[in-house]
Amino acid sequence: MIFSESAVWGHRGWPSRFPDNTVAGIHAAATVAEGVEIDIRRSADGRLVLSHDPEIAGHVVAESLWSGLAAISVDGHPAAVLADVLDVPVMLDLEVKNDPTEPGFDPTHRLAMDVAAHAREGDVVTSFWWPSMDAIRASGSGAATGLLFEAPVDPVAAIRHAVDHGHRSIAPHHLLIHALMMDTARTEGIEVVAWTVDDAHEAIRLAELGVAAIITNRPGELIAEAPTVRDAT
Repeated sequence: MIFSESAVWGHRGWPSRFPDNTVAGIHAAATVAEGVEIDIRRSADGRLVLSHDPEIAGHVVAESLWSGLAAISVDGHPAAVLADVLDVPVMLDLEVKNDPTEPGFDPTHRLAMDVAAHAREGDVVTSFWWPSMDAIRASGSGAATGLLFEAPVDPVAAIRHAVDHGHRSIAPHHLLIHALMMDTARTEGIEVVAWTVDDAHEAIRLAELGVAAIITNRPGELIAEAPTVRDAT
């Protein structure tokens, strides 16, 4: 059994083997996967820090200077900034962490714009905070953008929003993906990226539906369990 032309992307690097959003994990994932998803926040002094959570080892990213964050290590792996991983030889899914309920929320969308300015050809900038993605598109930026979401957001409504605002892709939680949604996405020319999928049977289901990419915590292991036609997006 193989995937049907779905790329595999590491989620925050390769978390089944390395701490999230670390240089080592991201580079390791790039040796087996077609892409790597990473999370980006801004430090108090403006650095684009890789972190999924608002805090790194108890230090609030938005309230901390990079000099202090740089001294932190998790299981021997230091904190990193975006510039540290822009040399990886695969595409990056640059997720902008901009949640109104978390420290460092940026209503001006400057964080998203700064991340987009660093996106390389082939990379995609994504966020659960759609207004920031809309702001990138409205700015005339050449960076590709995508919309992240989970329940209770309606996937078809997300597709319509992507079409109306010029986004390339949507990235729903994998349990929201079904055949009718995929048919609508194909008709509208919108790519679908599934997150976060660690089960081979679920990955095969999604690939057979035609998702463009599958984000996983286990990129190497998942590929071994369900070998894929390596059709990078």
